[in-house]
Amino acid sequence: MKARIPLMIQDPRTSTLAGIRATEGFDPVHEDFFLDGPVTKRVAVLDFSPTTGELLKGAYFRPPPPGRKRGWYSYTRTGPKNDVYKAKEKQLYSPVFMQTSVFATVLKTMYLFEEEKEGTEEEVLGRHVNWAFGAPQLLIIPRAGEQANAFYHRDSHSLQFFYFRSPKDRRKIIYTCLSRDIVAHETGHAIVDGLAPDLLDACTPQSLAIHESIADLTALLMSFASHTLAPKVLEKTKGSLDVSSTAFSCIAEEFGKELYPEREGLRELRNTKNLNPMDKKNFVRDDHPHDLSEVLSGALYRTMINIHEQLKPEIAKKPRYAEREDPEFSASGEALRVGAKRLRRMIFRALDVLPSGEIGFPDYGRAIIAVDQIAYPADDNMRNLICKEFVLRHIINDEKALRVQTNFEDDALKDIELADLYSSDWVAYDFANKNKELFCIPVRGKPIPFHVRPRLSVKKKYDDKHPAGKIGHECIFKIAWQHEEPNPIGSGYPQKRVITVGTTLVIDWKTRKILARLTSSPPTKYRLKCQKLDSQQRKLARHEYKQQQAARDKFLRRLADEGILKIGKHAIDPTGQPRKSVVMAEVSGDTMRIRHTANMLHIVGRGADL
Repeated sequence: MKARIPLMIQDPRTSTLAGIRATEGFDPVHEDFFLDGPVTKRVAVLDFSPTTGELLKGAYFRPPPPGRKRGWYSYTRTGPKNDVYKAKEKQLYSPVFMQTSVFATVLKTMYLFEEEKEGTEEEVLGRHVNWAFGAPQLLIIPRAGEQANAFYHRDSHSLQFFYFRSPKDRRKIIYTCLSRDIVAHETGHAIVDGLAPDLLDACTPQSLAIHESIADLTALLMSFASHTLAPKVLEKTKGSLDVSSTAFSCIAEEFGKELYPEREGLRELRNTKNLNPMDKKNFVRDDHPHDLSEVLSGALYRTMINIHEQLKPEIAKKPRYAEREDPEFSASGEALRVGAKRLRRMIFRALDVLPSGEIGFPDYGRAIIAVDQIAYPADDNMRNLICKEFVLRHIINDEKALRVQTNFEDDALKDIELADLYSSDWVAYDFANKNKELFCIPVRGKPIPFHVRPRLSVKKKYDDKHPAGKIGHECIFKIAWQHEEPNPIGSGYPQKRVITVGTTLVIDWKTRKILARLTSSPPTKYRLKCQKLDSQQRKLARHEYKQQQAARDKFLRRLADEGILKIGKHAIDPTGQPRKSVVMAEVSGDTMRIRHTANMLHIVGRGADL
């Protein structure tokens, strides 16, 4: 079934200042059905009355009459058409419009990861997204309560959007569900949780920062995809992305401006934030995930700027642009679409191949390099840009740190039937157990228990000039195990903690070649030997691990000092559920394990999760 649904182009403030209409249409292409609410098989809006707490009926779905292809959402069950798609400015704040718009924005964000239109399943992930909570339906609460916040919450299967009164004008109410940046950001959190669920319990600040950064970049890519906003921004900037505080680079303009009048929005992606302590202006502390996220998102936005600048003169040579007054400006829209497609493949596919457990920016950088190498083996331009940007921002000290083992053969895969490896947990476990060196699983001393994650069989679109063809078939195989390390965060806490680590293999279904191997396991002599790293790479790996371990110590010590880190029953509410306001530490003997660390992303500071 098809439907036309309205969504916000950005937020009410941005639309007014830009002189553009507030909404644009969206036609979902692969939903099985639409129901009142709005509701589909994968997404459901639950709107509660702010005054009574009563669950409201929600927008009405009107199926297409004979002779029409699309249905629509309406303010009424019967009578005049009352199509919400045609909402006027004063109707934007009606409950029905908010229900419909937030529903459409969540669906369109999901499509960024899945497919742009029918028949393009291989465009990004090669499959539909799955939620980490193990149920089919994500719940959306457009008016969850009065506070300056919005967040994704795994345990309740929900995205919760709040509202607040403007500090400058108490008569004005800001609804976070009316900001496309905010809705896309929170949907991005839910999708990242489905792709990399270990990050929710991570105690490495950069792991949580990756969550935040990808959520911001999801909002950015939604802006790039807007057929109304994108041309307007390029017209204003004369075809350049290298301009500060545009509707592209600035995240959550209305929300941020209301809370922080000195800013243009909540965060600015065009930045020079880095991890160099000598840079007093742009240095970011390594124990604050939200601040850290700006380093990574800034690096990736700068990469997008560079690729856009390279594409414009190349595309401007096409006949349809070459004879125009300003060919490069005329080509800037197509350059944006081409560059955004490659960026989208890189940053989202990298989540598929991330090793399990605690990871840092270098791990994510290696995952980006791996997926780009797989899809674009003959074109290393984007990879070179990423490496240079990571060095420039002191995320790594040497480009060698991002080198990944790709496209190699291993005898263990010669006689294995990949279909069995994919479908059978027993076959997969037996294979990993017999080939521990391939997975970098420690073999000295007491045997290390490990867990085999569900394998993925995915078909993904490659470069048109790829030697293996335009569509590649990959088997993604992940395993995870526990690693014990010291826990020097203060008295009252165990002296040791366990963290999750693991390895990912990306296997070509046809050739059985290992397209990439990535691991988050500690850099022991055994692991470094398994990976066949040279002396410089070994030194870099050890330095990287020490940095991340020290950041974990500092981060957990701060949470303990602020009373956010609680042990056992102190982290449980009277109903027996984990408290949303704390991070839980589970203790067994003299060892601690952290749970629900992502909670602190929406409990520290105003608007903390956005």
